[in-house]
Formats: sequence, structure tokens, C-alpha cells
Amino acid sequence: YKYQPLDHIREYFGEKIGIYFAWLGLYTANLIPAAVVGLLVFMYGVVTMGTNVPAREVCNSAGDFVMCPLCDENIGCAYWNLSDTCTQAKLAYLFDNEGTVFFSVFMSLWDCLSL
Repeated sequence: YKYQPLDHIREYFGEKIGIYFAWLGLYTANLIPAAVVGLLVFMYGVVTMGTNVPAREVCNSAGDFVMCPLCDENIGCAYWNLSDTCTQAKLAYLFDNEGTVFFSVFMSLWDCLSL
């Protein structure tokens, strides 16, 4: 964090620009708790990724579930196995886990109380 010379900015640029820089500094400082909580929620997703039952079921399905083509079979789209989406299922858990519900409530309250 570096000190902003708000008095000098106000004297040189005027009141409106000085208030803008003061508000920008305050808002940026207030974003730090939100960033820390967001990082903790993301790390929770990384740590608990192996316990995600739906992703494990998708990954362990091997060739049990054959999915319909995503487009017309006549233009080159083929049937595909559900287990092909194993990586996407694991990555989706990082951004959609139990912690994201807490984070959304936290962000709603933070936004109302910090502004």
C-alpha cells in the first residue's frame, strides 16, 4: 500500500478529481477482505476436489454411458462417452462447490455494508 497525496491531487486537479481518487483508494482497500475470502473458498474447492461424488461418478463411468452427438451425425459428429468430460466435471467443482454459496452471501452483505 502506498500513501496517496490526496491534498496535492485536490489542489492540482480540483475537488471532483480529488474525491474520485479518495473513493478509488477506499474502494480498493475494501476489496482486500473480499479477495481473501474468495481465495479461501477457491482453496477449499481445490482441497475437497477429490470428495466430489458427481465428478467421481462421471470419471469412473468408463464407457457405461454413451451420449448423443452434439450436432448432426451426417456432418461428422459422433457419439461420445460421458467419461470424456471428467476433467470438465472436476474443474466445474472448483467454481461451484459448497463454499461458493457462502461466498455469494458474504459478497452480498459486504457490498451492502461497505458502500
